[in-house]
Formats: sequence, structure tokens, C-alpha cells
Amino acid sequence: MLKVLYNFLIKIFYLPYCVIIFIRIFFGKEHKLKFKEKILPKKINRPNGFLFWFHVASMGELISIFPIIDFFLQKNSKYNFLITTVTLSSFNELERKYKKNNRIFHQFLPYDSNLLINNFFKNWKPDLVSFVDSEIWPNFFLKIKKENLPFILLNARITKKSFDRWSLVRGFASQLFESLSVSIAANKETVDYLNYFNAKKTKYFGNIKFCSSLKSLKEFENNQFDEISKKNWCAVSIHPGEEIFCGKVHQIVKKSHNELVTIIIPRHIHRLKKISLNLKNMGLKVQIKNENDPIEKSAEIVLVNYYGSVTKYLNKIKQVFFGKSLLMKLKKVGGQNPIDAAKMGCHIFHGPYVYNFQEIYDYLNNQKISEEVNKPEILAQKLIQNFNSSFKENNKNQEKLNDYSNKIFKNVIEEYNKFIT
Repeated sequence: MLKVLYNFLIKIFYLPYCVIIFIRIFFGKEHKLKFKEKILPKKINRPNGFLFWFHVASMGELISIFPIIDFFLQKNSKYNFLITTVTLSSFNELERKYKKNNRIFHQFLPYDSNLLINNFFKNWKPDLVSFVDSEIWPNFFLKIKKENLPFILLNARITKKSFDRWSLVRGFASQLFESLSVSIAANKETVDYLNYFNAKKTKYFGNIKFCSSLKSLKEFENNQFDEISKKNWCAVSIHPGEEIFCGKVHQIVKKSHNELVTIIIPRHIHRLKKISLNLKNMGLKVQIKNENDPIEKSAEIVLVNYYGSVTKYLNKIKQVFFGKSLLMKLKKVGGQNPIDAAKMGCHIFHGPYVYNFQEIYDYLNNQKISEEVNKPEILAQKLIQNFNSSFKENNKNQEKLNDYSNKIFKNVIEEYNKFIT
């Protein structure tokens, strides 16, 4: 009954979905040509050999599977890879990394209608399927089950909110999750939820995002931080209200380190003018920095006005605060992924609300790579202490993190090898 109702709704919402796609094209959020892959049948020539199919929603999930793809690319020249994504940014990132590789194929995931799904499987005939994170599309799941394909739910993540929703249709949810060959969970909470829905062979090794490899970094902006100040810190993914916290930290630290420079990278750069105004009202000298601008010598706070900058800054700055973690209203969705910063040898600070990445922060806190702060005075004190230390512990922490990452990766690869011919 629920399956019939779902497919009825899929038909009803097809035209509104198409309208949304065209609106997104107008605003540059969809590919001007490949958008058709989401809403229309197509014909392709499937590559010869074994075909992995990975589906990811967006950038973070895409980057997390790069090490797996790279491993199997090197293992056998007959292995090919179809990557389906939802967002334009994830497609662009895939193109950037693999544009010259003729064994990597991309398609935007079709709308979850049986007509488009049947066309998709007729074209591609994948040998092994992986859906990453929390991507659950009922008709795709049921089709994969019908085709009797090996099906891995990779880095599976079900939140309490999602669990409560699926529990309302437990029988239907169990039917979907029973189609899985193995579920590799991102956290222990998800293990319990998957078992509740009768998912097969649920396993937990750790979050595969620990296995992501960092991009090679060029020397950052002509060493301009070396020229300005040895005393600096960075606040990443700041949400509304958290800039005031950062401004207060800066004011406290500056009393003993007058040369202090604070870098703030907001989650949403459209807020930059508002952030700048809030900080200027605190009496701080603020620079809104575009990508090619030099850092002004008079700047106390530098607001970064472009995307893709985080790893460049963290390559130089080894003390970082992650936002979306201080606001009580975001308690159930708080936290940002700190793994890249940890792998770069940064010491990480965060607020009390990190639900989205709780087990990651628990691990990093236990390894003394990160720590929780909830008051400007506390963070300021810790920054000053670290300014006066040599950070010798960072190398040891990176070694621990690499060992942990390698263990997760080895276990995941072993699971894939069970299904590869």
C-alpha cells in the first residue's frame, strides 16, 4: 500500500520537480546541458568490464569516496566507475579530479520514478552498487533488490529525526533496508537504527571521512602570514551570532598579543556585510578579503569572501575553531566536519553542540586533538597557551590519526573485495 502511495506521489510531483530544475538552471545551480539526466530517459554506451556504481548527494560524500575509487583504479585496469550525484558542485569537483580519466563516468541521479530508473539500469547494468551516507531512494532500492545486485550502504548515517520518520512506516522501511547486502555505518547510533529496520550485516569501523586524502597545497599566498604575524587563529564555518564570540576572543587575546590576526571564514558569505558591521560595532578593524587581495597590515579581523579557502588557511594556521557549535537552537543539527583540519595537524576547538559529528569529536577529544569550549575567556586562554608552546604533540597526534584512518580504510576495502569478481 505504501509503495503504491509513494509512486502515486512520485507521479504527482514530477512536473513541479521539473519546474524547480528549470528555475535552478536560471540561477546557475544546475548544469545547462546535463540537467536532462535528472528528468528524461537517455541512451549511453556502457563501458566494458566490471562497473562500480557510487551514488553520493553532494561534495562531502563525493570526497569521502575518492580514496576507494583511487584504490580500485590502481588495482585493476578493467574496473570502471559510474558516479551519480545530485549537486552541480559535486559534479564540478569530480570533473576537476578525474576529467582526464576515461574509466570514470558521471550522471546526475534520475528522479525516483520507475520509468527513469528502468532506463538507467538498461543503460549502465552496474555490477556493484554503493549509496553513500543518508541517500535513500525507495524505487532505486527496490530495483537494486529486484536485480539481485550487491548493494553496500557506505558510511550510513541515520539521525534520530530520520529514524523517527522512518519508524512511522517501519514495514516499508524494513523492506528497503533488507535490500542491502551490507551496511557500513558512520556511527554507533546508526548501527542500532539499521538493526531495528532489519538491515543485513550492519558493521561499524569508524567514519570513512577519516580516510579522505588532502589536496596538495601550494605555498599559501606568498607567506603573507609570516610577514604579518606569528600569532593568528582561524574560525571556520561561523553561523549567525558566533562572530560576536570570535570578536570577544580576539579582544581578550590582543591584550597580551597585540599583533594578533583573526581569520573568520563564514559558512555563508552572503552574511559578510552583517558580520563586518557586528565586529566593527565592537571597535575592531575588519577587512573583507577577496581571493587575490593582500591582507592589510592594519586588519585585526579578516573575513574571507570566497569559497574553497579553508584548507589553504589551515595549511598555515594551526589553531582553529569550528562553528555551528555554540548555538542552542542548532543543538540537534550542530557541528561541522573537522577531519581535514585534524589531518593537517591543527588543534581544534568547538562548542558543545556537535551532534552531526558527535563520534568524530569524541574520538578527537580523546586523542587530545580537539577540545570543547563554551566561553570566550576559555578559548582565549587556550589560544594564548598554545601560542607559547611548540605544538610538538601535533606530529604524534597526526600519526595516531593516520593509523586510525588506515585501519578504517583496510576494513572497508575488505568488505568491497567480497563482492568483486
